[in-house]
This record gives sequence, C-alpha cells and structure tokens, in this order.
Amino acid sequence: MISFKLFVLMSFCLNSYCMSIEEISRLAIELSSSLNAQEMEERALQSEANLKGRWQNPQIMGQFGTLKTDNQRGSTIEMSLTQPVPLSDKYSIRKEMALIALDNQKKQTHLFEKWVSHQAILATWKMYLTSKLLNHGALRTKRIRLVKKYLEVRPKVTIKQRVELSIITSTLYELEKMQDLKKYDYEMAKNNMQFWIGKNLSDSEIPFSLPDHYEFFDDYNLDISKDLELNLAKSLFHVSQMDNELAGKERRPDLFLGVGHRVENVVPQNQFNYAIVGLNIPLWDTGIHRLESARAREARDRKKLEEIEKQTYLKHQKQIELVKLSIEQLKRYPKKYIDQNERIIEEAEVGFRQGLLDVNTFLLAETQSYEVIDQIFLSWYSYLENLSSFQLMRGEEFKWEFKK
Repeated sequence: MISFKLFVLMSFCLNSYCMSIEEISRLAIELSSSLNAQEMEERALQSEANLKGRWQNPQIMGQFGTLKTDNQRGSTIEMSLTQPVPLSDKYSIRKEMALIALDNQKKQTHLFEKWVSHQAILATWKMYLTSKLLNHGALRTKRIRLVKKYLEVRPKVTIKQRVELSIITSTLYELEKMQDLKKYDYEMAKNNMQFWIGKNLSDSEIPFSLPDHYEFFDDYNLDISKDLELNLAKSLFHVSQMDNELAGKERRPDLFLGVGHRVENVVPQNQFNYAIVGLNIPLWDTGIHRLESARAREARDRKKLEEIEKQTYLKHQKQIELVKLSIEQLKRYPKKYIDQNERIIEEAEVGFRQGLLDVNTFLLAETQSYEVIDQIFLSWYSYLENLSSFQLMRGEEFKWEFKK
C-alpha cells in the first residue's frame, strides 16, 4: 500500500459562492447517463442471477380422446404433472456464474462512479489552471503592447531604435497568437467542466488554488490487488473453469418424476392413477463438442490472465514513475516562483525604459520568466492527471496532498 497523507485542497471564496469538491462530484454522478445505464445493467444481471438458480418449471399435460373396443365405446381424459430433477448441481453452477457476472458489473459501476468524479474534479482543476494561464498571458501581452507604444512615440533616430520597434512588434504578434490558443484552451476547459457538472462556474466559484507549501511522500509500494482489468480477467478465468465443469455435468440426463390420472368414460367407468419416471437421453449429441469448447476456452483464459498480470505490473510501475516525475517537476517549479518572476519582469521593464537594458535582454528576461510561470501551472495539471490515473487503478478517491 502507498502511504499518503492526503488532504483536500480548499480555497476560501470571499464575497461569492464557492462550490465544494463534494458538490462537484455529486453533480457529475447525478448527471452521468452512462453511469445510470450501468446501474440498469446491474439490475438486469441481478434478475438473471435469480433466474439461473431455479430448476426448470414443472409440466402439466392434458390429453383428450376416444376409446373404441369391440364391446365398448367412450371418451378418455388424462392429466399428468412432471418435474425435471437434475442429476447434477448444474443449476447452482449456473447461478454462481451469474453472480460472478453481477459482481463484476458492480465493480465496474463502482469504479466508473469514481472515474466520473475524477473527471469532473479534473475538469474543474483544468478550468482554474487555464484561467490562470490566460490571465498571465493577458498581462504579458498588455506589457509588451505598452512597451511597443513607448517605442513608437520615441524618436526613431538610429537603426537600432527602428530594429527594436520591429522586434517588439513581431513579439507582440506572436504573443497575441499564443493568447488566442490559451483562450481556446480556457473555453474548452469551461465547456468540459459544464459537460460534467451541468453548469458554468466563474473563476471565483472554483474551490481550488495552488498551495503555498506542500510535501510529497515517496513510499509508492506496488499494489495491483484492486486493479479492475486484472480482477475481471481473474473472474473470466474462474467462469471458464466453472463452464468447463458445467459442460461435463450437463452431459448427464435429467430425471423426470411425476404423477398422472386417467379416466375412461365407458361402462363401467375406469380410473387410473400412475407414477411417471423418465430420463431424457440424448441420442445424437452427448455434449462432447460443448465440453471440448469449454476446455479450450479455459486454456485460453488462463493464458490471458497470465499476460494481463504481467501487463498490470508494468502499468502500475509506469504510473508510479509518472507520478514521481510529476512530483519532481512540482518541486522544481514551486508557487513562490510566480511572484519572484513577476518582480524580475518588472525590473527588466524598468531597466529597459531607463536605457540600462537593450530590447533583446529585456525580452529574454521577460520570456524566460513567463515560461517559468507557465510551467508552474502546467506542472500542476500534469501531476493531477497522473495522480488521478494512479488512484483510479487502485480504486481510490481523487485526493492530492499538500502541507499548509
């Protein structure tokens, strides 16, 4: 098991309504039509499990006819009741197979519910992060636009001054292009969030913010016991084993037990009570092909299970490494770098206006600082995505850790 100290990351909304993380998750689950469809499938499998465990219904038969002999004429009425009685426990095996299918569906539904919750929270996180990227990009574009105006009103006496204006102008065009892309990402994130929770949220209503301080734990032990794909493969192999057993037991005939009553309306009237004992013996198909098919599928599912176990180990190991890599990036780009790099940009702009820095040095400082700021937000989203995938593999709620 992984040792986590997990806390819910909350921000306090001032002078506005702030939706809680629990409410985001609840809305997404309530709105999910796919989740509702899985719940209906669960109900259907429950009914099938109840049906599979029951014996075959009894048969009631009635016969009517005429009776003609040399001395007597009349009609006959006959009624019989028979009940098939299996000579094996095939019905209990069928029910057990149906219950395994029901249990698998419950596991899938439970995990899908968690997946819906994860996606809704991730979508809200992405809206928050793309909003921050968009806002910082807008500030950057505004700053470069003001610098451009400053250069435009300055007398263009030298070639250097004209070149500087050209560099700033082309930089502004590139920033505006980047800003269009950031706006697109923000709008898509907002639409995606609305898809999951059914409503739009303003930036102030989102219950997330980057923590000032946080710590991560490096104890990531490999645990594949709750991996859904592996558990489904184990269940499938178990079902094929039972199907192999069932195929052998279905070759046995069913015993029929019953009673009957016959009335012959002649003079004098005759009445008969009798017992019925019978066997249904297949003459042409003894079930050998069904048994061979079941054995082949059992061997197939055993090989599949072996392969999926190997793949599951690799998948979890890979995801652990991705989470660790994301943590290293977060450590490399802490939140405090936002204020630090914004001060660097302001100092670079002042130095440029005072003639202490040339345009290339100013743009280099400005570009590198904004790249650091962007990486802070991008690193957080990469971490959240990788952590969400890892926790879903383990069937866990979506939580992230930080230290206040």
